[in-house]
Amino acid sequence: MKKMGQWLLCVLGVEAVGILSGVFARDIAATYANLNTPPFSPPGNIIGIIWTVLYGLIGTALYFILNASSSKKVKNQALFLFGLQLLLNFIWSIVFFGGENFWLGVVIVLLLLATVFSCLIRFYSIQKLATFLFTPYFIWCIYAAYLAIGLAIKN
Repeated sequence: MKKMGQWLLCVLGVEAVGILSGVFARDIAATYANLNTPPFSPPGNIIGIIWTVLYGLIGTALYFILNASSSKKVKNQALFLFGLQLLLNFIWSIVFFGGENFWLGVVIVLLLLATVFSCLIRFYSIQKLATFLFTPYFIWCIYAAYLAIGLAIKN
């Protein structure tokens, strides 16, 4: 039961970061609806669902990294990268949608993409399941970078 509580704390903690970012970014859905979108843009009503699922996977990956048997140094490096990507993720929506600073948002999402990729590499040496759980997030970040660039160009 202790493990279930740890897992739940990881997932809820990451989900809370996403919710708080959305609160600070204000009405993301309304902002998105008023933008000229690039080709292959998703409908705004599914983005929140996708992020909820991704945050659950990200939190679960964190749980597996925290509970992996690995050296403290390697695990701390992975946790640093995890924290950095979560911080970048947190500020991206605030800058991009809340501040409507699209080009700075592009820079942040590209940094996020690089950091998530670094997490994947580090996670692979610690816990392969965590890498697997983080992969959809990486793929979504590639897509998010495309969207951010497209939105910045068109708006």
